[in-house]
Amino acid sequence: MASIKTRQQLPDLAKPTADLIEKFGFEWELDFEYPTPDAAKRVQIREEKHYVPRAMVMQIASAMGRQEKFPPVVVTADGYLIDGNTRTAAARHNKQPFIQALILQDKYEGATDKVANRLHLLGAAFNARHGKGIDREEIRKAVEFIGQDPTYDGTRIAALVGVTDATVKSMLAEMRARQRADSVGVHLNGSVTATPLRVLGQASEKLNDEPFAAAASLAQDTGMSGGELRDVIRQMHEAKSDEGALAVVEEHRTARREQIAEYRASGKSKPPPAAKLRQRLGFILEFEKHPRDLAELNPEVVAQHREQIQRSIVILQAVLDMNGSGGRSK
Repeated sequence: MASIKTRQQLPDLAKPTADLIEKFGFEWELDFEYPTPDAAKRVQIREEKHYVPRAMVMQIASAMGRQEKFPPVVVTADGYLIDGNTRTAAARHNKQPFIQALILQDKYEGATDKVANRLHLLGAAFNARHGKGIDREEIRKAVEFIGQDPTYDGTRIAALVGVTDATVKSMLAEMRARQRADSVGVHLNGSVTATPLRVLGQASEKLNDEPFAAAASLAQDTGMSGGELRDVIRQMHEAKSDEGALAVVEEHRTARREQIAEYRASGKSKPPPAAKLRQRLGFILEFEKHPRDLAELNPEVVAQHREQIQRSIVILQAVLDMNGSGGRSK
């Protein structure tokens, strides 16, 4: 059977695959009887353990034996697998000499760096789109791999790999945080969890090297939450200078000595109550010029609102008295 080179002639099952190939700028042709590829000859993208999960191979092999249809595999012009490792393994298990394949016009061996990179990007996109057999860490790797190419923004990456914009933006922010931290000599190596890592990534373009390094080290040493770190970075921005930002970090480091010691000893982060209080007071201080916005307008809960404010004032006054005018507890 002659190969197919136009989208109009493609079987419906092959169209989504062809669409993704075209989005990465490759041309293709469909061969209904392509010699079943050598699974060892592939453009490596995924973790080795996920290439041919046996249970899935056997499931697909059984379905192929029942003549069920599957999307074509994707190969380069010189036979390197881009997508379809499990389908290829299933076909080989069934001793099928041929398999449907979309063949790219580009070769992998001897490809220019630009073409080789696009081939890897395409493989990463297929991996993330398939979902089954690929964990979140591999999706992150796929997103980060594609994100290295500045021509692919977050929205475009999300469309290519089939995840949400928010997921891509979060993963790219984490990548920026790790890269920026490495560049200033702070090697996080998994020591900062995802949420604070994203906060660092979002702040990476707004902080100069020394303040960023200080913030990253503080996050690493304290194990603070994303909300805590966001509050610290907000204060650093408000300081209006590198010196002021560094002073903010040093104040937090001093105030969180016990938190740092506990985190180092147990791996558990417990911010001091005083630090948590300042974080919550920051919300109230945002209304310093517009206190009316905090007034309760619903008459059914005004009494409860007043009671909670009055009780809070009593507690805050006691704290203020204990701290005295010199800043030390009596």
